[in-house]
Amino acid sequence: MKSLAAATALLFLAAGACHAADPTAPVKEVIDVAAGNWTAVDPASEDVFGESRLDRLFSADFASAYREASKHPAYDLPEGETTGSPFDYDPIAGGQDGCPFENIRIEDDGDGQVTALFNNRKCFGDGPEYQEDTVLIFHVEEEGGRPVIDDIYPVVNGNSGASIKDELKTIAADR
Repeated sequence: MKSLAAATALLFLAAGACHAADPTAPVKEVIDVAAGNWTAVDPASEDVFGESRLDRLFSADFASAYREASKHPAYDLPEGETTGSPFDYDPIAGGQDGCPFENIRIEDDGDGQVTALFNNRKCFGDGPEYQEDTVLIFHVEEEGGRPVIDDIYPVVNGNSGASIKDELKTIAADR
């Protein structure tokens, strides 16, 4: 009887491991939203960091840093609004200008790291600098039983760049 109970417990554990949350899911949604904002025809105008996404796709620490930084928007706000984007560029696309995202790939590198690669510079020209991928490293952790993005690091010249979360904290502290 004990061996039957032990075998049943092992089956439940194995089934639970098979249903582990996909760490690429929040990254895929962020990249899909950003890509939709940069399409050539009828681009969307969705905020990657909108309230519902902040609560659902990002860690509590990242969301808090974003909310504090958004009290210091990069641009003047319409009358009556008190918060806005703290960025004067698109941190996912990597700039203020860009092209439609092409060849999007999302890779689970393990240990909470997910890499997103895409080309969003091809429309600028044929030079080799326009053929290179934009690369973002997402740090994903589990919070409340689901994977959430805790930080984003753009890759610059083959090296991990500055933390987006640290940038948000600096904006909140400096303005």
